[in-house]
Amino acid sequence: MKTSRISEGILEHALSALTAWENDGVSLDDCLDDLRAGDFPAKAAVASLLFEYFRHKYFLDSLLIKHARKGKVNQQMRLLVSLAAAQVFFQTGLPWQSAVNIAVDTAKKLRGPGGGAFVNAILRSYVRDDSIDRAHIPADCPPLLQERWTAAYGPERAAAILGQFASNPPISVRLRPGADVSLLADCGPEPFDPDFDTGDFRFFTLNSTAGLFDNPLLQDGSLYVQDPATSMGLGLLESGPSGAILDLCAAPGGKTIMLSELAAPGAKITAADRSRKRVSTLNINLRRAGVKAKTVAADARELPFPPQSFDFILADVPCSNTGVIRRRPDVPWRFSKKRLAELAVLQHAILKSAVSLLHPGGTLLYSTCSLEFEENLGRVQLLLSEYPDLSLVREQTLFPTNTHDGAFSAVLKLKPA
Repeated sequence: MKTSRISEGILEHALSALTAWENDGVSLDDCLDDLRAGDFPAKAAVASLLFEYFRHKYFLDSLLIKHARKGKVNQQMRLLVSLAAAQVFFQTGLPWQSAVNIAVDTAKKLRGPGGGAFVNAILRSYVRDDSIDRAHIPADCPPLLQERWTAAYGPERAAAILGQFASNPPISVRLRPGADVSLLADCGPEPFDPDFDTGDFRFFTLNSTAGLFDNPLLQDGSLYVQDPATSMGLGLLESGPSGAILDLCAAPGGKTIMLSELAAPGAKITAADRSRKRVSTLNINLRRAGVKAKTVAADARELPFPPQSFDFILADVPCSNTGVIRRRPDVPWRFSKKRLAELAVLQHAILKSAVSLLHPGGTLLYSTCSLEFEENLGRVQLLLSEYPDLSLVREQTLFPTNTHDGAFSAVLKLKPA
Protein backbone atom coordinates (compact mmCIF):
# COMPACT_ATOMS: atom_id res chain seq x y z
CA MET A 1 0.00 0.00 0.00
CA LYS A 2 1.42 3.41 -0.97
CA THR A 3 2.47 5.80 1.79
CA SER A 4 -0.11 8.40 0.75
CA ARG A 5 -2.87 5.80 0.81
CA ILE A 6 -1.78 4.62 4.26
CA SER A 7 -1.88 8.22 5.51
CA GLU A 8 -5.39 8.64 4.15
CA GLY A 9 -6.37 5.31 5.68
CA ILE A 10 -5.12 6.38 9.11
CA LEU A 11 -7.38 9.43 9.03
CA GLU A 12 -10.34 7.51 7.63
CA HIS A 13 -10.09 4.69 10.19
CA ALA A 14 -9.75 7.20 13.04
CA LEU A 15 -12.78 9.07 11.74
CA SER A 16 -14.82 5.88 11.58
CA ALA A 17 -13.84 4.93 15.12
CA LEU A 18 -14.57 8.37 16.53
CA THR A 19 -17.95 8.46 14.82
CA ALA A 20 -18.84 5.11 16.42
CA TRP A 21 -17.63 6.43 19.78
CA GLU A 22 -19.96 9.43 19.54
CA ASN A 23 -22.99 7.76 17.96
CA ASP A 24 -23.03 4.25 19.40
CA GLY A 25 -21.66 4.81 22.88
CA VAL A 26 -18.85 2.31 22.37
CA SER A 27 -15.59 2.73 24.25
CA LEU A 28 -12.24 3.54 22.72
CA ASP A 29 -11.16 0.02 23.73
CA ASP A 30 -14.01 -1.41 21.66
CA CYS A 31 -13.04 0.76 18.69
CA LEU A 32 -9.43 -0.40 18.91
CA ASP A 33 -10.49 -4.04 19.23
CA ASP A 34 -12.46 -3.69 15.99
CA LEU A 35 -9.44 -2.06 14.38
CA ARG A 36 -7.12 -4.89 15.46
CA ALA A 37 -9.51 -7.42 13.97
CA GLY A 38 -9.15 -5.80 10.53
CA ASP A 39 -6.31 -5.96 8.03
CA PHE A 40 -5.29 -2.28 7.93
CA PRO A 41 -1.47 -2.20 8.29
CA ALA A 42 -1.11 1.02 10.32
CA LYS A 43 -3.24 0.15 13.36
CA ALA A 44 -0.77 1.69 15.84
CA ALA A 45 -0.85 5.02 14.00
CA VAL A 46 -4.66 5.10 14.17
CA ALA A 47 -4.57 4.36 17.90
CA SER A 48 -1.94 7.05 18.46
CA LEU A 49 -4.06 9.64 16.64
CA LEU A 50 -7.16 8.78 18.67
CA PHE A 51 -5.18 8.98 21.92
CA GLU A 52 -3.94 12.46 21.03
CA TYR A 53 -7.45 13.54 20.10
CA PHE A 54 -8.88 12.55 23.48
CA ARG A 55 -5.94 13.95 25.42
CA HIS A 56 -6.52 17.37 23.84
CA LYS A 57 -10.25 17.29 23.18
CA TYR A 58 -11.06 20.62 24.86
CA PHE A 59 -8.29 22.37 22.95
CA LEU A 60 -9.45 20.91 19.63
CA ASP A 61 -13.11 21.69 20.34
CA SER A 62 -12.27 25.26 21.30
CA LEU A 63 -10.35 25.78 18.06
CA LEU A 64 -13.38 24.75 16.05
CA ILE A 65 -15.65 27.06 18.03
CA LYS A 66 -13.21 29.93 17.50
CA HIS A 67 -12.58 29.49 13.78
CA ALA A 68 -15.77 27.99 12.34
CA ARG A 69 -17.97 31.07 12.31
CA LYS A 70 -20.53 30.17 9.67
CA GLY A 71 -23.08 28.15 11.58
CA LYS A 72 -22.92 24.67 12.98
CA VAL A 73 -20.42 22.25 11.42
CA ASN A 74 -21.84 18.80 10.65
CA GLN A 75 -20.46 15.88 12.64
CA GLN A 76 -18.39 14.32 9.87
CA MET A 77 -16.52 17.54 9.08
CA ARG A 78 -16.21 18.47 12.75
CA LEU A 79 -14.51 15.18 13.62
CA LEU A 80 -12.38 15.17 10.49
CA VAL A 81 -11.08 18.68 11.18
CA SER A 82 -10.33 17.87 14.83
CA LEU A 83 -8.46 14.67 13.96
CA ALA A 84 -6.44 16.49 11.31
CA ALA A 85 -5.70 19.24 13.83
CA ALA A 86 -4.45 16.60 16.27
CA GLN A 87 -2.03 15.49 13.55
CA VAL A 88 -0.96 19.07 12.88
CA PHE A 89 -0.28 19.98 16.50
CA PHE A 90 0.69 16.73 18.22
CA GLN A 91 2.17 14.29 15.71
CA THR A 92 5.63 15.36 14.63
CA GLY A 93 6.11 12.50 12.17
CA LEU A 94 3.82 14.15 9.62
CA PRO A 95 4.53 17.68 8.27
CA TRP A 96 1.56 19.94 8.89
CA GLN A 97 1.23 20.69 5.17
CA SER A 98 0.86 16.96 4.47
CA ALA A 99 -1.70 16.56 7.27
CA VAL A 100 -3.77 19.39 5.79
CA ASN A 101 -3.55 18.00 2.26
CA ILE A 102 -4.60 14.52 3.39
CA ALA A 103 -7.55 15.95 5.31
CA VAL A 104 -8.61 18.02 2.31
CA ASP A 105 -8.50 14.99 0.00
CA THR A 106 -10.51 12.98 2.52
CA ALA A 107 -13.09 15.76 2.85
CA LYS A 108 -13.48 15.92 -0.94
CA LYS A 109 -14.23 12.20 -1.05
CA LEU A 110 -16.78 12.54 1.73
CA ARG A 111 -18.43 15.89 0.95
CA GLY A 112 -17.25 16.98 -2.46
CA PRO A 113 -15.24 20.11 -3.40
CA GLY A 114 -17.05 22.23 -0.85
CA GLY A 115 -15.99 19.95 1.96
CA GLY A 116 -12.39 20.09 0.80
CA ALA A 117 -12.44 23.88 0.62
CA PHE A 118 -13.90 24.15 4.13
CA VAL A 119 -11.32 21.81 5.66
CA ASN A 120 -8.45 23.57 3.88
CA ALA A 121 -9.57 27.00 5.05
CA ILE A 122 -10.19 26.10 8.66
CA LEU A 123 -7.01 24.06 9.16
CA ARG A 124 -4.86 26.79 7.66
CA SER A 125 -6.56 29.31 9.94
CA TYR A 126 -5.50 27.11 12.87
CA VAL A 127 -1.90 27.12 11.69
CA ARG A 128 -1.94 30.92 11.33
CA ASP A 129 -3.40 31.47 14.80
CA ASP A 130 -0.63 33.35 16.64
CA SER A 131 -2.35 32.92 20.01
CA ILE A 132 -1.39 29.21 20.06
CA ASP A 133 1.93 28.35 21.67
CA ARG A 134 2.48 25.10 19.81
CA ALA A 135 5.39 24.08 22.06
CA HIS A 136 3.26 24.24 25.21
CA ILE A 137 -0.20 22.80 24.64
CA PRO A 138 -1.07 20.81 27.76
CA ALA A 139 -3.32 17.78 27.88
CA ASP A 140 -6.79 18.70 29.08
CA CYS A 141 -9.46 17.02 31.15
CA PRO A 142 -13.09 17.92 31.93
CA PRO A 143 -13.41 20.38 34.84
CA LEU A 144 -15.72 18.00 36.72
CA LEU A 145 -12.95 15.45 37.29
CA GLN A 146 -10.36 18.12 38.09
CA GLU A 147 -12.67 19.64 40.69
CA ARG A 148 -13.52 16.26 42.23
CA TRP A 149 -9.89 15.20 42.57
CA THR A 150 -8.83 18.57 43.96
CA ALA A 151 -11.60 18.43 46.58
CA ALA A 152 -10.88 14.79 47.48
CA TYR A 153 -7.09 14.67 47.36
CA GLY A 154 -5.83 18.26 47.30
CA PRO A 155 -4.36 20.31 44.43
CA GLU A 156 -0.95 18.61 44.44
CA ARG A 157 -2.32 15.08 44.16
CA ALA A 158 -4.91 16.19 41.59
CA ALA A 159 -2.18 17.76 39.46
CA ALA A 160 -0.14 14.54 39.64
CA ILE A 161 -3.14 12.47 38.48
CA LEU A 162 -3.78 14.87 35.61
CA GLY A 163 -0.09 14.77 34.72
CA GLN A 164 -0.37 11.03 34.16
CA PHE A 165 -3.20 11.59 31.69
CA ALA A 166 -0.79 13.25 29.28
CA SER A 167 1.75 10.43 29.25
CA ASN A 168 1.90 7.12 27.43
CA PRO A 169 1.52 4.15 29.77
CA PRO A 170 4.49 1.84 30.28
CA ILE A 171 4.54 -1.53 28.53
CA SER A 172 4.09 -3.77 31.55
CA VAL A 173 4.15 -7.55 31.59
CA ARG A 174 4.00 -10.22 34.25
CA LEU A 175 6.18 -13.30 34.13
CA ARG A 176 4.62 -16.38 35.65
CA PRO A 177 6.57 -18.67 38.01
CA GLY A 178 9.44 -20.43 36.28
CA ALA A 179 9.47 -18.20 33.20
CA ASP A 180 12.95 -17.19 32.02
CA VAL A 181 13.24 -13.40 31.76
CA SER A 182 16.27 -13.75 29.46
CA LEU A 183 13.83 -14.72 26.68
CA LEU A 184 12.66 -11.09 26.77
CA ALA A 185 16.15 -9.74 26.08
CA ASP A 186 15.08 -8.08 22.81
CA CYS A 187 12.46 -6.04 24.70
CA GLY A 188 14.94 -4.62 27.22
CA PRO A 189 12.98 -5.69 30.32
CA GLU A 190 13.46 -3.73 33.54
CA PRO A 191 12.21 -5.19 36.85
CA PHE A 192 9.27 -3.29 38.32
CA ASP A 193 10.30 -1.61 41.58
CA PRO A 194 7.04 -1.67 43.58
CA ASP A 195 5.80 1.03 45.94
CA PHE A 196 3.10 -1.40 47.11
CA ASP A 197 2.90 -5.11 47.91
CA THR A 198 2.76 -7.20 44.73
CA GLY A 199 3.13 -10.47 46.64
CA ASP A 200 5.22 -12.98 44.70
CA PHE A 201 4.14 -11.67 41.31
CA ARG A 202 6.99 -10.58 38.99
CA PHE A 203 6.39 -7.56 36.77
CA PHE A 204 8.67 -6.01 34.18
CA THR A 205 8.56 -2.81 32.17
CA LEU A 206 9.60 -3.25 28.55
CA ASN A 207 11.59 -0.66 26.62
CA SER A 208 10.39 -2.10 23.33
CA THR A 209 7.74 -4.43 21.95
CA ALA A 210 10.19 -5.83 19.39
CA GLY A 211 9.27 -9.45 18.91
CA LEU A 212 6.99 -9.45 21.95
CA PHE A 213 3.90 -10.84 20.24
CA ASP A 214 5.90 -13.65 18.66
CA ASN A 215 7.75 -14.42 21.88
CA PRO A 216 7.38 -18.04 23.06
CA LEU A 217 6.69 -16.80 26.60
CA LEU A 218 3.56 -15.06 25.37
CA GLN A 219 2.56 -17.95 23.14
CA ASP A 220 2.68 -20.57 25.91
CA GLY A 221 1.06 -18.41 28.60
CA SER A 222 4.22 -17.86 30.64
CA LEU A 223 3.92 -14.11 30.10
CA TYR A 224 0.85 -11.90 30.42
CA VAL A 225 0.60 -8.24 29.34
CA GLN A 226 -0.65 -6.71 32.58
CA ASP A 227 -0.24 -3.58 34.71
CA PRO A 228 1.31 -4.10 38.16
CA ALA A 229 -1.67 -2.38 39.82
CA THR A 230 -3.73 -5.49 39.07
CA SER A 231 -1.82 -7.31 41.80
CA MET A 232 -2.45 -4.77 44.55
CA GLY A 233 -5.68 -6.32 45.85
CA LEU A 234 -4.26 -9.82 45.89
CA GLY A 235 -1.24 -8.43 47.74
CA LEU A 236 -3.58 -7.42 50.59
CA LEU A 237 -4.48 -11.05 51.31
CA GLU A 238 -2.84 -12.70 54.32
CA SER A 239 -2.74 -16.08 52.58
CA GLY A 240 -3.69 -17.73 49.31
CA PRO A 241 -7.40 -18.47 48.87
CA SER A 242 -8.58 -22.03 49.32
CA GLY A 243 -11.65 -24.14 48.77
CA ALA A 244 -14.20 -22.94 46.22
CA ILE A 245 -13.04 -19.73 44.50
CA LEU A 246 -15.14 -17.45 42.29
CA ASP A 247 -13.88 -14.69 39.99
CA LEU A 248 -17.06 -12.69 39.32
CA CYS A 249 -16.11 -10.46 36.37
CA ALA A 250 -13.25 -12.53 35.08
CA ALA A 251 -12.58 -11.75 31.41
CA PRO A 252 -10.05 -11.51 29.88
CA GLY A 253 -8.51 -13.70 32.59
CA GLY A 254 -5.45 -11.96 34.00
CA LYS A 255 -6.65 -12.05 37.60
CA THR A 256 -8.06 -15.56 37.26
CA ILE A 257 -4.58 -16.73 36.27
CA MET A 258 -3.11 -14.88 39.24
CA LEU A 259 -5.65 -16.52 41.55
CA SER A 260 -4.64 -19.93 40.23
CA GLU A 261 -1.04 -19.24 41.24
CA LEU A 262 -2.00 -18.07 44.73
CA ALA A 263 -4.62 -20.73 45.46
CA ALA A 264 -4.01 -23.48 47.98
CA PRO A 265 -3.70 -27.05 46.68
CA GLY A 266 -7.07 -28.56 45.90
CA ALA A 267 -8.82 -25.22 45.37
CA LYS A 268 -11.42 -25.13 42.60
CA ILE A 269 -11.81 -21.96 40.55
CA THR A 270 -14.93 -20.75 38.77
CA ALA A 271 -14.62 -17.75 36.45
CA ALA A 272 -17.74 -15.88 35.31
CA ASP A 273 -18.37 -13.01 32.95
CA ARG A 274 -21.53 -11.50 31.50
CA SER A 275 -20.36 -11.46 27.88
CA ARG A 276 -20.21 -14.74 25.96
CA LYS A 277 -17.70 -13.17 23.60
CA ARG A 278 -15.48 -12.23 26.53
CA VAL A 279 -15.87 -15.70 28.05
CA SER A 280 -14.58 -17.10 24.77
CA THR A 281 -11.49 -14.88 25.12
CA LEU A 282 -11.22 -15.94 28.77
CA ASN A 283 -11.20 -19.61 27.77
CA ILE A 284 -8.46 -19.01 25.22
CA ASN A 285 -6.28 -17.22 27.77
CA LEU A 286 -6.84 -19.85 30.46
CA ARG A 287 -6.00 -22.70 28.07
CA ARG A 288 -2.85 -20.92 26.93
CA ALA A 289 -1.81 -20.48 30.56
CA GLY A 290 -2.66 -24.07 31.48
CA VAL A 291 -5.15 -22.95 34.13
CA LYS A 292 -8.03 -25.25 34.99
CA ALA A 293 -11.21 -23.35 35.83
CA LYS A 294 -14.90 -23.72 35.21
CA THR A 295 -16.13 -20.80 33.11
CA VAL A 296 -19.66 -19.43 33.06
CA ALA A 297 -21.37 -16.75 30.96
CA ALA A 298 -23.65 -15.06 33.49
CA ASP A 299 -24.55 -11.65 34.91
CA ALA A 300 -22.70 -11.10 38.19
CA ARG A 301 -25.96 -9.90 39.76
CA GLU A 302 -27.79 -13.16 38.99
CA LEU A 303 -25.30 -16.01 39.07
CA PRO A 304 -26.53 -19.61 38.75
CA PHE A 305 -25.02 -20.85 42.01
CA PRO A 306 -26.62 -21.86 45.32
CA PRO A 307 -26.20 -19.51 48.30
CA GLN A 308 -23.00 -19.83 50.32
CA SER A 309 -21.25 -21.76 47.51
CA PHE A 310 -17.83 -20.13 47.70
CA ASP A 311 -15.06 -19.64 50.25
CA PHE A 312 -13.37 -16.81 48.35
CA ILE A 313 -14.85 -14.35 45.85
CA LEU A 314 -13.04 -11.76 43.76
CA ALA A 315 -15.33 -8.95 42.60
CA ASP A 316 -13.30 -6.80 40.21
CA VAL A 317 -16.32 -4.81 39.09
CA PRO A 318 -17.16 -2.52 36.15
CA CYS A 319 -16.30 1.04 37.11
CA SER A 320 -15.64 4.55 35.81
CA ASN A 321 -11.97 3.63 35.07
CA THR A 322 -10.67 6.98 36.33
CA GLY A 323 -7.52 5.27 37.61
CA VAL A 324 -6.54 4.19 34.09
CA ILE A 325 -7.24 7.30 31.99
CA ARG A 326 -3.69 7.13 30.65
CA ARG A 327 -4.65 3.85 28.94
CA ARG A 328 -8.25 4.88 28.24
CA PRO A 329 -8.12 8.59 27.42
CA ASP A 330 -11.77 8.67 26.36
CA VAL A 331 -12.88 7.87 29.93
CA PRO A 332 -12.89 11.49 31.21
CA TRP A 333 -15.24 12.50 28.38
CA ARG A 334 -17.74 9.80 29.36
CA PHE A 335 -17.63 10.69 33.05
CA SER A 336 -20.69 12.29 34.64
CA LYS A 337 -22.44 12.33 37.99
CA LYS A 338 -25.33 10.43 36.45
CA ARG A 339 -23.04 7.73 35.07
CA LEU A 340 -21.22 7.49 38.39
CA ALA A 341 -24.54 6.97 40.21
CA GLU A 342 -25.54 4.26 37.71
CA LEU A 343 -22.24 2.45 38.22
CA ALA A 344 -22.59 2.65 41.99
CA VAL A 345 -25.99 0.95 41.76
CA LEU A 346 -24.52 -1.79 39.54
CA GLN A 347 -21.53 -2.29 41.84
CA HIS A 348 -23.74 -2.55 44.91
CA ALA A 349 -25.95 -5.14 43.23
CA ILE A 350 -22.87 -7.20 42.32
CA LEU A 351 -21.52 -6.95 45.87
CA LYS A 352 -24.84 -8.07 47.37
CA SER A 353 -24.85 -11.01 44.98
CA ALA A 354 -21.30 -11.85 46.05
CA VAL A 355 -22.17 -11.75 49.76
CA SER A 356 -25.10 -14.11 49.19
CA LEU A 357 -22.72 -16.61 47.56
CA LEU A 358 -20.09 -16.36 50.27
CA HIS A 359 -19.76 -19.21 52.78
CA PRO A 360 -19.66 -18.15 56.46
CA GLY A 361 -16.06 -17.33 57.30
CA GLY A 362 -15.34 -16.64 53.65
CA THR A 363 -13.43 -13.72 52.11
CA LEU A 364 -14.60 -11.16 49.56
CA LEU A 365 -11.99 -9.14 47.66
CA TYR A 366 -13.55 -6.04 46.09
CA SER A 367 -11.58 -4.06 43.52
CA THR A 368 -11.95 -1.30 40.95
CA CYS A 369 -9.64 0.76 38.75
CA SER A 370 -11.43 3.91 39.90
CA LEU A 371 -10.30 6.82 42.07
CA GLU A 372 -13.84 7.82 43.06
CA PHE A 373 -15.01 7.52 46.68
CA GLU A 374 -18.54 6.53 45.63
CA GLU A 375 -17.18 3.45 43.86
CA ASN A 376 -14.55 2.56 46.42
CA LEU A 377 -14.63 3.09 50.17
CA GLY A 378 -18.12 4.58 49.96
CA ARG A 379 -19.37 1.38 48.33
CA VAL A 380 -17.69 -0.72 51.02
CA GLN A 381 -19.12 1.39 53.85
CA LEU A 382 -22.67 1.02 52.52
CA LEU A 383 -22.22 -2.74 52.20
CA LEU A 384 -20.94 -3.00 55.79
CA SER A 385 -23.95 -1.04 57.04
CA GLU A 386 -26.27 -3.58 55.42
CA TYR A 387 -24.42 -6.74 56.47
CA PRO A 388 -23.45 -6.70 60.17
CA ASP A 389 -21.68 -10.07 59.83
CA LEU A 390 -19.30 -8.59 57.27
CA SER A 391 -16.13 -6.79 58.41
CA LEU A 392 -13.41 -4.81 56.65
CA VAL A 393 -9.98 -6.40 57.06
CA ARG A 394 -7.97 -3.88 55.05
CA GLU A 395 -8.25 -1.55 52.07
CA GLN A 396 -5.94 0.50 49.88
CA THR A 397 -6.18 3.18 47.23
CA LEU A 398 -3.38 3.21 44.68
CA PHE A 399 -2.84 6.41 42.73
CA PRO A 400 -1.43 6.28 39.19
CA THR A 401 2.28 6.94 38.74
CA ASN A 402 4.68 6.68 35.83
CA THR A 403 5.12 2.96 36.62
CA HIS A 404 1.57 1.75 37.31
CA ASP A 405 -2.14 2.54 37.07
CA GLY A 406 -4.53 3.61 39.81
CA ALA A 407 -6.75 1.12 41.66
CA PHE A 408 -8.73 0.42 44.81
CA SER A 409 -9.12 -2.84 46.75
CA ALA A 410 -10.78 -3.93 49.96
CA VAL A 411 -10.62 -7.29 51.75
CA LEU A 412 -13.88 -8.16 53.53
CA LYS A 413 -14.52 -11.12 55.82
CA LEU A 414 -17.82 -12.81 56.60
CA LYS A 415 -18.33 -13.92 60.20
CA PRO A 416 -18.03 -17.70 60.67
CA ALA A 417 -21.20 -19.65 61.41
